[in-house]
Amino acid sequence: MKEYKKRFRPSIGIDGREITNNGTGIGRYTKNLINNLLKIDEKTKYYLLTNGENIQLGKYNNLTVLSSKPMKKGIWEKHFVPEMVRKHKISLFHNTRSGNTFFQPLDIPYITTVHDIIPLKFQHEFPEKVVERWKNALSPYLEQAEHIISVSNKTAEDLIEWSGINKKKITTIYQGIDNSVKKLPKDEARQKMKNHYGLEHPYLLTIGRNQEYKNIKTLLQACSILPDQIKQEYKLVITGNGAEKYEAIISEYNLEEFVKPLGYVPEELLQSLYCGSEVFIFPSLYEGFGLPPLEAMAFGVPVISSNMETMTEVLGDAAIYFDPRNPNDIAEKITQMLNEPLLCHKMAKKGVEHAEKYSWEKTARKTLNLYQNILE
Repeated sequence: MKEYKKRFRPSIGIDGREITNNGTGIGRYTKNLINNLLKIDEKTKYYLLTNGENIQLGKYNNLTVLSSKPMKKGIWEKHFVPEMVRKHKISLFHNTRSGNTFFQPLDIPYITTVHDIIPLKFQHEFPEKVVERWKNALSPYLEQAEHIISVSNKTAEDLIEWSGINKKKITTIYQGIDNSVKKLPKDEARQKMKNHYGLEHPYLLTIGRNQEYKNIKTLLQACSILPDQIKQEYKLVITGNGAEKYEAIISEYNLEEFVKPLGYVPEELLQSLYCGSEVFIFPSLYEGFGLPPLEAMAFGVPVISSNMETMTEVLGDAAIYFDPRNPNDIAEKITQMLNEPLLCHKMAKKGVEHAEKYSWEKTARKTLNLYQNILE
């Protein structure tokens, strides 16, 4: 039996660097995972390792935050993490952001969550050194891991294809949503959006950073062929880091009056942004999980989505799907949803019911079960 399995009271170290980054899926995953682990598991000692970030999680008797001074990427993984593992006798380490960082070998077992392999799928969108790091480091890093968490079956399939890792070493654990957050009345949400962003019209909503795989350009092309009545009655709101950089494409398709790019929207306004929207559109070409459309469903917003494998896996029959590379199909599905109130209502109801299948507590419980299986 390995030495780490003999320890009387196991302790878990978790990479918490992304917790303060609410604008990313990894940040929300990490924050919600640790919060829910602490709620359901008071026996295990947890250590949250950060790189100078100011972490505010409340008081838990079994949580210790270990924060280094800000260090360059690579230095933190190579020096701070192994030092803290030895000093605090950590039994198991969880890297919550595999791909963003590949750790040096540790003296204890580690598991890693892989959210996607976007730098391998869309290599032209990333610096050459980033792509090379993924190509050279991913496979050996996964081989050395005690176990791997993928956030969808599609991500697991991609990992197996690109790294050759044994599928028995991978467990799919879906991300969750906060089902305790209640839907705001649309009028109240719309008023908040009017006050903060000057949104006077009913609006369609999409979320997508300024990266090609988010496929916003094709969505804008689809919007250019929407019926004039729709473009006069509604607005398209684009949010996400860098969304304001779509202005050139918006101008190219003469959509200045129809499209409103907001860029990053603070966490405290996201609920109102979702609840005030008429339809949520998700045109992405690739996602590891795709949290935004599921969140939209939870708020009672009907969803039309790309028909990529991840989204059909995660959203099931609760969304209307389109071919993300076909602007005519996208425009047709938007028009259909807006012109058929009964369909809109049906999909909104289906979405709410479907979203109830996902929760961060489920994510945490399945992750805790994996920890315990490794350490028993």
